[in-house]
Amino acid sequence: MSGELWTIIVPVKALTHAKSRMGGTSPSPSALASAFLTDVLASVTASTSVREVVVATGDTDVSALARACGANVVDDTGHEGINTAVTAAAGHRGTSTAIAVVVSDLPRLTTSALDRALSAGEQHQTSFVADLAGTGTTIWLAESRAWMPPAFGVGSRERHRVAGSVDLVATLDADFAAAVLAARCDVDTPADLMHAGLPPLGQHTRALLDAGGSNPGA
Repeated sequence: MSGELWTIIVPVKALTHAKSRMGGTSPSPSALASAFLTDVLASVTASTSVREVVVATGDTDVSALARACGANVVDDTGHEGINTAVTAAAGHRGTSTAIAVVVSDLPRLTTSALDRALSAGEQHQTSFVADLAGTGTTIWLAESRAWMPPAFGVGSRERHRVAGSVDLVATLDADFAAAVLAARCDVDTPADLMHAGLPPLGQHTRALLDAGGSNPGA
């Protein structure tokens, strides 16, 4: 399937429930979640390997933001949990479409990191990019909707392995791991955001933090 264009699905929960472990921070968790999503959408919509970007959400504010960023929206109301939501969203696309699920809290994501992951994913029926902690998943890739659903959630790296998906970070060389580093840095806690030595934050997240007087180390 070399050279195939991908459908990217980005699942997003209601902003009122987003980034609960960032509670007590300034800016607010919902503002951070919006900035993270905007940076993710900026990176994925810029990719020439992407045919369509779909945001799966039941949140009207997220829907408006997604459309403003050039993404399509599928209402995932009634589909609880990330795996059910993205599978339902994929059902609106053709079965032959290559699909990648990208989490919405990757404020350091770059188009080049995404493209490297998509290129590697072309070689497998299903594959994934593990998060920096080594226990979760930030991107899950499938050659068609027929291989849904993924297995996001706590401990998803091992669940994806058990299900037969190829662990791209573990399988490929150090050059690949370095190339996709920006695609592995999900943010769940203030410590994740303050982590030094990682690729730079996206411009929307950076601008929000600067406006709020925050000073992350990266």
